Amino acid sequence: MSVYGYLKRVGWFFLLLFIINVHEIQAVDLPTTKTASPETVFGGVGRLYEDWHAGYDFMIMSTPHTSAHRSLGITNRALWLEWWTSDQFGVKGFYSTQHFQSFGNDEFDIACRHVGGLFKGRFPINPEWQVTAGIGMAQSVTQFQLTQKSKSSNMLVSEFRIGVRVYENWTTELGLMTLDGASGDGPEDSRLGSTNYLIGIGYGF
Repeated sequence: MSVYGYLKRVGWFFLLLFIINVHEIQAVDLPTTKTASPETVFGGVGRLYEDWHAGYDFMIMSTPHTSAHRSLGITNRALWLEWWTSDQFGVKGFYSTQHFQSFGNDEFDIACRHVGGLFKGRFPINPEWQVTAGIGMAQSVTQFQLTQKSKSSNMLVSEFRIGVRVYENWTTELGLMTLDGASGDGPEDSRLGSTNYLIGIGYGF
């Protein structure tokens, strides 16, 4: 066999090995990095939180903006419903009742009712913890039993809450809600509203 024929055979041999190796490299699946997604209420896709939330607040300490004593306990309370168009933004409606003792009286003689709504924003800390804040308006009626008078007001409402998911769709929250207004600007009018520290229980669905 001539040298040329020997080199030709060796060349074909190495070309065959090269083709086989290229085919094997192309057939190997390259590893990919998968980024873990946060757990959501829809099995891994969609929203972190439910669209609707309903709850009940106990205003454990309420400071009235009128001439009355601070209220401690669970006499003052609120019922509310929230609709979240996204995980970040939502709206809230609420109904609240409050009772206070005016100065010089040992009985609850000031009764307040509030119906209002807020625009809210959510600031998630993680899927379990969240911070929410809102601002809005409320229509309020305050009845003074001693004078048999009632005064109404359009109040500015603001709130700040921090909540944690305690069991499946249930959450508990600590927060601050302020209702601030006046019955008018005349000599017979009064400053109305209150600042309230609350504990709330909510359910998402």
